[in-house]
Amino acid sequence: MIQNQRRVGLFSIVAVMIIRHLFCQQAFGSVLDSAQTSQLPPSSYEVKIVESSELDYASHAYYSALLKLALSKTEDPIKPTYLVESSGNLVQERVLRQLNQEGGIDVFWTVTSKLREQQAIPVRVPLLNGIMGYRVSLIRQSTLREFNNVRSAPDLKRFIAGQGHDWPDFQILEHNGFTTLGTSNYDIIIELLKAGRIDYFPRAAHEAVVEAKSLNDPDIIIEPSVLLYYPSYMFFFVSQSKPELAQRIERGLNIARQDGSFAALFEKYISFNDIEKALKLSERTVLKLNNPHLSEATLEATASEAQQLEVVQ
Repeated sequence: MIQNQRRVGLFSIVAVMIIRHLFCQQAFGSVLDSAQTSQLPPSSYEVKIVESSELDYASHAYYSALLKLALSKTEDPIKPTYLVESSGNLVQERVLRQLNQEGGIDVFWTVTSKLREQQAIPVRVPLLNGIMGYRVSLIRQSTLREFNNVRSAPDLKRFIAGQGHDWPDFQILEHNGFTTLGTSNYDIIIELLKAGRIDYFPRAAHEAVVEAKSLNDPDIIIEPSVLLYYPSYMFFFVSQSKPELAQRIERGLNIARQDGSFAALFEKYISFNDIEKALKLSERTVLKLNNPHLSEATLEATASEAQQLEVVQ
């Protein structure tokens, strides 16, 4: 609706010793919940993460598998590492606060921003190879004809977008002059879309494909002709009290990138070629937006990813 009418398995490692291989299977074969921690060996090293939710559409499985992979690359066979899920699903803002609270979580994965990099230690290795900035929108089938007329940013600005109020994407859209309604969680945004209170819900390309299928609502479709693009990166964030853990994760991710296991895991969960084929990204009208919320350190660390993404920019 126009404004004047109203508003995204086990890892494989090379085992040097049989005992190390068996150990890794035990430590990283699954993610434990908080009730199982009493069963851990006294010498174990626990890394607390958020618990999975039906609302994450299995993205938790990818990020926790990637974290396990990174930790496996620097494992100490004498002190096994376990991922332990905390209890309680929290919005992103509260999760970030928990990173620095005693007894809170140790690692969280989220979109980076200058503010978030002040709140916790960023591990500046993009977890999605830069594709977080490709945004397509969920819309109502009944408004498809109106969106077919969008050819420029001013055209799209006549509509109302929905986003989480504590997501960096909300601030990016606002900064670029888009009318955006912020809410507290994903479910509410979907209900607002269904009710016509918002007109479109920009999602990362890989998220939109999964979510549209999972919603299984004939009136909620992926808008077929427009692609928003702005540089945006998913990082692991680590508690400020655990800089050694942040260094270990960064070292492990870089090893995984060099030996190909990172790419293999990414392809297992997220195939960019399949996404491009499903969404016809290269055929869409591309609207480039500015992201003023990236730090100089992040821009420098992600320069190679930005160059690789120029195919559709």
